Amino acid sequence: MQTFWEGGQYANLGSGTRTKKVGFMGFKVYNIALYVEAQPATAALRQTRLRDETPNTVCAALAQGQFRKVVQFQMLRDVTSTQFKDGLRENLVPNVKQYGGEKYLDTFMSFFDHKKIAKGTVIPLLWSTDGSLTLDVFPPGFSQFSSARPSLRIDSNAFCQAVFDIYLSPESIVPDGRKRWTASALQMAK
Repeated sequence: MQTFWEGGQYANLGSGTRTKKVGFMGFKVYNIALYVEAQPATAALRQTRLRDETPNTVCAALAQGQFRKVVQFQMLRDVTSTQFKDGLRENLVPNVKQYGGEKYLDTFMSFFDHKKIAKGTVIPLLWSTDGSLTLDVFPPGFSQFSSARPSLRIDSNAFCQAVFDIYLSPESIVPDGRKRWTASALQMAK
């Protein structure tokens, strides 16, 4: 269990690894963990009538559930802020066009300007039930999230959906994470 700056105890549903291919080589860039606020998520998942137990159905229930959730980056290598933003932009722009929230894209991307994103850096993005996204960049080894005060807040449920869809959708860039999140969510729902 983990606590963040908002909400109660969060359950870690597991993580997946983002691998970026350059030519024939694959480089592990970061792990992405999915946390859900434990009690509300458990209750919501138990009430949800899943038509099946596939990753598509379960991850859609996680994305649409009315409970707080966090995707948390754990960097596996040093990257520049430009490299980090370019990687996000590649996957986020199509989602923003689909879901909306375009006016927040520049604010979100510029937040990472001049940030040191070294191996071990932790970047939690919290999607609240009020439709806001709060986040910050924390140095390697940081773990006091409950007392942290995030530096960026974006009030757009559509933008939250666009961000989380990068990881939870059938086109996820961390398919191994989706499998783990599905298994963990199904366990919570029992």
